[in-house]
Amino acid sequence: MLTVVDYELIRRKFFLDGQSGRAIAKELGHSRKTVSKALANAVPPGYRLSEPRVRPAIEGCRAMIDVWLEEDQSRPRKQRHTAQRIYERLRGEHGYAGSASSVRRYVALQKVGQGEVFMPLYFAPGEEAQVDWGEARVIHNGVERKVQLFCMKLCHSHAVFVRAYERANLESFLDGHVRALAFFGGVPKRIAYDNLKSAVVYVGRGRERRLNRRFLELRSWYLFASRFCNVAKGNEKGHVENLVKRSQRTFLTPLPEIPDLDALNAKLIQDCLAELERTDAQGESYRALWEVEKPLLLGLPAAAFPACRERSTIVDKESLVQFDQHLYSVPVRWAHHPCVLKGFVDRVEICCGHQGVAVHGRSYGPGRFVLEPRHYLPLLERKPGCLDQARPFQGNPWGEDFTLLRRELEYRTGDEGTRQFIRVLLLLTKHPEEEVRQAVGICVRRRAFSVEAVVAAMRSEPLSAPVRRLDLAHRPELAGVGEGIRPASLYDELAQQGEEVAA
Repeated sequence: MLTVVDYELIRRKFFLDGQSGRAIAKELGHSRKTVSKALANAVPPGYRLSEPRVRPAIEGCRAMIDVWLEEDQSRPRKQRHTAQRIYERLRGEHGYAGSASSVRRYVALQKVGQGEVFMPLYFAPGEEAQVDWGEARVIHNGVERKVQLFCMKLCHSHAVFVRAYERANLESFLDGHVRALAFFGGVPKRIAYDNLKSAVVYVGRGRERRLNRRFLELRSWYLFASRFCNVAKGNEKGHVENLVKRSQRTFLTPLPEIPDLDALNAKLIQDCLAELERTDAQGESYRALWEVEKPLLLGLPAAAFPACRERSTIVDKESLVQFDQHLYSVPVRWAHHPCVLKGFVDRVEICCGHQGVAVHGRSYGPGRFVLEPRHYLPLLERKPGCLDQARPFQGNPWGEDFTLLRRELEYRTGDEGTRQFIRVLLLLTKHPEEEVRQAVGICVRRRAFSVEAVVAAMRSEPLSAPVRRLDLAHRPELAGVGEGIRPASLYDELAQQGEEVAA
């Protein structure tokens, strides 16, 4: 095969030196056909088939394969035929006897030039951000588990924000926006989304969308416009699609070991800040682009949007309300009243009569009940028998000092001691819990077991009578307090000794 140097020599002799093709062929030892090809082409044209190769094994199946590939263009991208699947169908359904490699070669040829063509895009500073959800695995207290990643990216500067949540629900979606916009220091003019349920209630023809009410309130609060991708066209927001992959493969690889989500999110913020040190294809740093973009973002409102999901309900007869399969307690005075639940990412707020009546930490665990014992204490005045069996009071919610106080009161006065203990508990409904706890602790250390003593301790008043301790150093069998229970024989011995002394 002739090289470019051979072609150049032939062309020089013909066009510059004026030699004939016959003379050049004779001088250089080439055929006249080869010389003619060199004169017609400045460089070697390479090997060319005069007609397509014959594929006898695939020939009878070509039309069927073409139909399947054509049908795939209207099917979901993840459910289209692979070459291997086509081979399996041909073999199983149509008795194809050729090889899988023949099918793969034919399918590859048919797909040449069929890829979607894209337009190069440019986003002006402050023009658009993009939002998406992703999943990742982490090691939480030694156990591998899944978290949801809220991702937002500014398209001009490539500044990013990533935060982990327990669930990809509405309140997390809203909270992610509030935190991301605060992180960026402003609001882009437009934000692009998939047709995710947190924002879109109904997808109609073309651009028709019916949006979630809370999303509309968020949009009105920050005054950004929204853009929604066509169905199954996530590539229309490719910036944030790439951010999701980078978060999974860079920020969270290897799997981070974390004590809680707060620690993970602190790490992710540092990762987002580190991204600003990267440069784009023109060598300009993301940080410099961000500094240009920030003044062109819309200003943040004076107050952050309340990122919660609201629901109206009625407090039931057990003074409970349900939110996301969990039951939260309400003070018993509000039982059978209408209320509004506000579910934030980290808490649940309950409002009755336009006032907040309870706040609970948001529960995501398996336990169904989230109860505050103080909510049920007023019921003990009318139903003292509930003290031991009531669910809110299980598990020693007030601590060991209260347990010891109750035991001593009941040991000394029986049922009356239980009623006195309930009176102590009722102090928790009128005074700060920590103040009552400290007073009970003082009384236990002074061994002053009464309601009056607890009230006096809360007022920092001295006890009505000084507490004298009996010196039992010479009687060690009586000195140990323990649970306050001693053999009756000890007291028989003391009585006998007393009689002997009197005699």
